[in-house]
Amino acid sequence: MLKSSFIALSAAGMLTGITLGMSGTASAQDMAATWTKYQEAVRVAELCRYMKHDASQWAKMGPYIDAKVNHEIGGGQRLTLIEEAKSGAWKAARVEGCESEGTKTLLSLYDAELAPLAQ
Repeated sequence: MLKSSFIALSAAGMLTGITLGMSGTASAQDMAATWTKYQEAVRVAELCRYMKHDASQWAKMGPYIDAKVNHEIGGGQRLTLIEEAKSGAWKAARVEGCESEGTKTLLSLYDAELAPLAQ
């Protein structure tokens, strides 16, 4: 009896661990997606509005974007996500066009949250 109870508890513990691990992965993916979306918004604004952000503007926008993901994106991952954001922004602005719905959504995000920081 004791042995079967132990096995049942061990199995329950493993399922809990798996569930927590999966939710942690989903959360990490959500954070990466959020961080990338903000980076894309900046890049789309640059492409569609023919603008360039300088170091002082990035110094204001960067911490804001980091705060959106609770500073959970590490340096190595950032490099990959920046390249993904550049690629996504280029596709949005140049392939889909600056008047497409997806691009307009990114520009709205930029205007609402990031543009005030870049001034």
